[in-house]
Amino acid sequence: MNDRIKALYQSHILVNAKDTSHQGKLEDATHVLEAYNPMCGDQYTVSLKIVDDVIEKATFDGFGCAISKASTAVLTKQIEGKTLVEIKPFIELFHELVNELSDQSPESLTSDEDLLAFAAAREFPERKVCATLSWEELLLSLRGSMMK
Repeated sequence: MNDRIKALYQSHILVNAKDTSHQGKLEDATHVLEAYNPMCGDQYTVSLKIVDDVIEKATFDGFGCAISKASTAVLTKQIEGKTLVEIKPFIELFHELVNELSDQSPESLTSDEDLLAFAAAREFPERKVCATLSWEELLLSLRGSMMK
């Protein structure tokens, strides 16, 4: 892992884990997703308000390690204003970013520092589940009922 990714990991994970700007329950949610990892107990409820296939608002509530919390915070921030069609490749990009088997450098995938911080999961594959927990649940929902 290069020094830049290491520094981003150390700073951005902590900052985003403490970010409460998208935390809380969304009373007028049109979709509610439950992300749960029984191995470690991380559990998040992601609430979305989707109007005309655009995510107008995204929030989360729950608990877990700093990585899963930061990742869920980044997810909810980053998907607001995007269409359902736009977020699928965005989620796939995130998965490539954290994939230890990827032949692409993290910097070739994105310049977004909030996202780049999670590339450190390549060095710690056991943390990949933490980083992708909420992203996986959203991708599953996209493949299922959301896209119908």
